Amino acid sequence: MTKITPADAQRMLQLNTGNRPVNKSHVAVLAREMKLGQWKVNGDTICMNGTRLIDGQHRLMAVVESGCTIQTLLVEGVDSDVFHTKDVGRRRSAGDTLAILGEVQTRKLASALIVVDRYMTGRMMQRARYTNTEVVDLLAKYPGVRESIGKTRETKRLVPNSVLTACHYLFAQKDADAASQFVVDLIGGHNLTEGDPVYVLRERLMKNALAKAKLQSCYIMALMVKAWNHRRDDNTIRNLRFRQDGSNPETFPVVK
Repeated sequence: MTKITPADAQRMLQLNTGNRPVNKSHVAVLAREMKLGQWKVNGDTICMNGTRLIDGQHRLMAVVESGCTIQTLLVEGVDSDVFHTKDVGRRRSAGDTLAILGEVQTRKLASALIVVDRYMTGRMMQRARYTNTEVVDLLAKYPGVRESIGKTRETKRLVPNSVLTACHYLFAQKDADAASQFVVDLIGGHNLTEGDPVYVLRERLMKNALAKAKLQSCYIMALMVKAWNHRRDDNTIRNLRFRQDGSNPETFPVVK
């Protein structure tokens, strides 16, 4: 085990020649983990051969960016011709990590947890990356998302599964029975009348399913929240819109 300080990392990065392009967002994610004390020694190594950094540029850049000192495994004397064999495997996803912990429907669970947290932290209209460790922490923060997965079924044609599950969870915090009925009505479309907010939402989403230019998932979620709020207020409506552009864009709607 070797301690790597920001000065050590800076020195090692001077040997970073001919490496793959830097993914700045990945560096930022690693740096955030380090600052939060979530960095763990997982067996991944930083590889050097004396004149060249073979593997580890993103971790070293994160050390510099975070200003943190980390413990890691360092392998020196690696032949330069092994460079092309590094990082060719599939990265473990957040869903993979949850599966190892014994969770089910883990891809759906991981993506729904992220949508819920983006809403709860006011970042629905922003891009946000989460590490696997952060997603595990989200499950402890929002354990009820597990139950919401059981209340929703596959419906990618109308609504992204992550959005549907996240909305059920958020709506259920206000009224669990009404949240489940909302989902049943939206997916099934039975016994809905014109003017019912869920009817209007479903018609809008069906048109979107047939359109070439699809609505973004955050826009769809905004429409779902609006439909939920209108139904809660017993409103009859004719259309649903979410104004994103122009001189006076709307803020993301809040679940009532």
